[in-house]
Amino acid sequence: MGLNQSYSPSLFSFGSKSFSCIVLSLLFFSFVLQCKASEKQLDYLRTQSLGQVNPEEPWRFSPEFALDDKLTTAFCANAKEMGSGFTLYLKSYSQFYALRMFNGFHRSANDLKLNDAVKKLRITSFEMESDDFKSKLKIGSTLDLEVNKPKFGKSGFQILDLDSKFQGNVIRLEILETYGLGSTGRVCISEIQFGEIQKESFVSYPWVSFDKIKRTIEQFGKAERHYSGFKQLVLANEKGTISFYDQGTILPVFFKSDQTFSFSEMYGEGDPLGFLPSIVGTYTILQSSEEGLELNLSYYDGGGIERNISWIFKRAEVGDEDYENFKTKLGTKFSEVFNPKTHYLLVLKEKESGRTFYHYELPKPK
Repeated sequence: MGLNQSYSPSLFSFGSKSFSCIVLSLLFFSFVLQCKASEKQLDYLRTQSLGQVNPEEPWRFSPEFALDDKLTTAFCANAKEMGSGFTLYLKSYSQFYALRMFNGFHRSANDLKLNDAVKKLRITSFEMESDDFKSKLKIGSTLDLEVNKPKFGKSGFQILDLDSKFQGNVIRLEILETYGLGSTGRVCISEIQFGEIQKESFVSYPWVSFDKIKRTIEQFGKAERHYSGFKQLVLANEKGTISFYDQGTILPVFFKSDQTFSFSEMYGEGDPLGFLPSIVGTYTILQSSEEGLELNLSYYDGGGIERNISWIFKRAEVGDEDYENFKTKLGTKFSEVFNPKTHYLLVLKEKESGRTFYHYELPKPK
C-alpha cells in the first residue's frame, strides 16, 4: 500500500522531470567528453614558426613542408636561434605515443650536407581553451629527445618512442641543439609524423585534413608569385622609373633594394621622369600571401609628421579579380595594349581606399 502511494500522479510527474534532467545532463557531459576525446588522427588547423629564415617568404621552409608527406621538402629555421621550431595547432584533441622523423634536408645529398640537422628536440603538448575570446594554454606532457645524425635516403627515418601518452590540441617542437655541420645557417626537418609503436613497428596516425595542408602549400605558391613579381619590379627600378596607370592618372614609382621608395601622381599626359616625387621614404614587406604582398610605406609629410600607409602589390594572372578588372577598364583596347603571354601585369593597390594602378609594360624573361 505504501509502495503504491509513492507513485501518486504528482510525485510521478516530478520524478519524470528529475529523470529527464539527469538524462539531459548525462548526454551533455557525454557530448563534452566526446568533443575533447583524444583521437588517433590529426586535424590540421594552422602552424606558427619561430626562427624561420626569411619569414616574408613562407613558401620556402614553412612548417607545412614537414607535414606534406614529401621527403624532398623541409621546414628550416635559424640554426643559431635558441628555441627555433614550430607549433602545430589542431582542430580537435589528439593523442600519440611516438614520432617518426626525417631529420635534415633531403632534397639532395648536397642539401643534407649544406643544411644542419637536429641533435636535441623538445616536444610539448598543450590543451588550448578559448574563454571570452581569450585563449589559454594548459601544458600537458613535455620531453627532450636525442636525435641521431641523419643519413641520406629513406634509411634516414628515425623512430622516437616517447614512453608516454602525449595528448592535446597544440603540439610544440623546439630545436634545442644542432649538429653544427651545415654552412647555410639553417637547421631542417624534412618530415615528422605522429603515431605509436605496435609490435616494434611505427604506425602513423592519419591526417583527416591533409587537403588543408596541401591547400596551404598551394597558397604559398601564389604568395611566391607576388614576391617574385616585386623583386622583378625592384630590378627594373634599377634601370629607371616604372610608371603605373589608372586611366588618366600616371603613378611614377621607385622601389629600391635598399628598402627606400618614392612615388607621386601626375594627371594626364606628360613625362613622369620630369615630375618631382611627392613621397619619399622607406618600405617594409609586412607579409606575402595569396592575396598579395603587403607593403608598409613610411615617410614624413610636408609638416614633418611621420606617416605610415599600406599598399598591396600583386602580380596578376589570367582569371584573377584584378586581371579581370584591368581587362574591363581597357575594353576593346585590351588586346592592343597588353599581351599576357609576353608581359607581366603588376598591380599596386592602396589598402585603405582601394585605389588601383596597373603596370603592363614589363616583359617576361625569355
